[in-house]
Amino acid sequence: MILKIKKMRVKDFLRVENLHNGRMISESKSGYRDNNPNSVVYYNANIITINDGKVWYGDLDLTKDGDTLKRVSELLGERLYILRESDCRFESEDMSISETIKKSVWDTTQEILFK
Repeated sequence: MILKIKKMRVKDFLRVENLHNGRMISESKSGYRDNNPNSVVYYNANIITINDGKVWYGDLDLTKDGDTLKRVSELLGERLYILRESDCRFESEDMSISETIKKSVWDTTQEILFK
């Protein structure tokens, strides 16, 4: 029960920053890439933490959302790890958190990414 409450707290922080669970940043992936050629984008990304596991999923533009993710991480006092869709879904969901973190493409201790 405590884990469920804490996960809700993380989701609430993200929601306040307009990062709603299941967020879709564009109806057209190619259109978004064309309009944001310098952005590092992960569609259907997952956010995990060491303590709570998977806490969020949706589309992320790390170039635009990176500062927000860093701010939420700081408020929570916990690093957020970003993973591709396939690295935190389906059969991957049963992996240990330490193995899952190794698959992260970015975390909130790193610099904001640009192409």
